[in-house]
Amino acid sequence: MNSLEKAAIRKQQADDILNKLKLVQKWESVGNCFIVGAVAYDLIVTPDIDLEIFSEVPNPYEIMRELALLTLNKNVIELKYRDYTRTDFNGHYFKLIYQAEELEWNIDMWFFSNKRKGALSRDLVPFMKNNLTEDTRKSILDIKEALLLLNEEYSSIFIYQAVLEFGVRNIDGFLKWANNHNTTVPFHWRPKS
Repeated sequence: MNSLEKAAIRKQQADDILNKLKLVQKWESVGNCFIVGAVAYDLIVTPDIDLEIFSEVPNPYEIMRELALLTLNKNVIELKYRDYTRTDFNGHYFKLIYQAEELEWNIDMWFFSNKRKGALSRDLVPFMKNNLTEDTRKSILDIKEALLLLNEEYSSIFIYQAVLEFGVRNIDGFLKWANNHNTTVPFHWRPKS
């Protein structure tokens, strides 16, 4: 099974989890919810789901009542909350761990004010969808899988940039590219049109 086929299976699993938990619907009750990151781009290698939610006046208590009910689900094995409003993240963070057979799915949920400035994953989704091809998607997935085997960690944003902007197509090319680029500072990158 190639990386595209594995990613398609993971995407279905992620969609099933979101549907079973009705997470998007729960968040839509308090704001505008966006599926972002690897699930939005069909680039899932690790069991991870990312959501960004925006509200005029984010109230973590309001949604926590809904999320707390999810702990009644036997597959929900962890629920965390942390206030990051006094940091550069300037938002509320929720984390849910969902056990699906042998996999633990990490679900990261960021709750922001509509007025929040700065890098937002939801803004990257249309750019990624417009620029990804089957070839670039496969290259990204292959690089992500190779990095896992090498036990090397890089933020996915740098893999996307290397592939979509610099034409990198394999792990050797990515590691060479990474040696010549700053990959320790998070930034909000958009593919060139």
